[in-house]
Amino acid sequence: MLRRALAHLLLVLPALAPSLGAQGAPPSLREAVERFDAAQAQVQTLQCPFTLTLRRALLKTPSVTKGTLYLQGSDFVHFAFQPPEDLILHLTPKALISYSPEARAGELMKIGLIKNANRKFLGLGQRLSYLSEYFQIQLGESKDPAGTWLLAMTPRTLSMRKRMQALNLWVDKETWLPRQVQWVERSGDSWLVELGPLRINQALPAAVTGFKLPEGIPLKSDFSFFATRKK
Repeated sequence: MLRRALAHLLLVLPALAPSLGAQGAPPSLREAVERFDAAQAQVQTLQCPFTLTLRRALLKTPSVTKGTLYLQGSDFVHFAFQPPEDLILHLTPKALISYSPEARAGELMKIGLIKNANRKFLGLGQRLSYLSEYFQIQLGESKDPAGTWLLAMTPRTLSMRKRMQALNLWVDKETWLPRQVQWVERSGDSWLVELGPLRINQALPAAVTGFKLPEGIPLKSDFSFFATRKK
């Protein structure tokens, strides 16, 4: 009986091998787009801790800051940085506002159809089907962080290529929600945002949903966040 069982197992294993391998293979790009978009559509609000690693092409040492990220659909992404960083970033489809509460100073970057269009959410709150209009997408498995697919995007349009080299998005294999997002500028500067545990579809603080600059805060048109800052 044992010999028969072993013989049967040896006959069955070659047939099982292809199916076992297929389970770990990446899905098709079309399937990935559909799953990611479906997961994004279920997220009305999101809140999580984040770590931002900023690497400048002209500086050897990267800067690392932390804070809390808030997202409300495609309405806005809000970054509240922890001390000692005196900074709030509030991004909507039309503008990016930088505010320093202690310094009582603000900066405004308007986002048009062409000018500064690459400063939109880019992977946070946007569907892949939308991003595919501006980027060529390649799908692969990533070891870091574990349990993710890597969506590597290169600019498709001339206006994007003038500003960016790449947009990389790591999505969770189970939830199909972002775990990391990286923007790589044309200059070589890069921003890597690592997301902590996600709180989905819970009420956001009123100070975030109703974010407005205090009256009397002057707004500069130049945006120093994207300029090289000394450590």
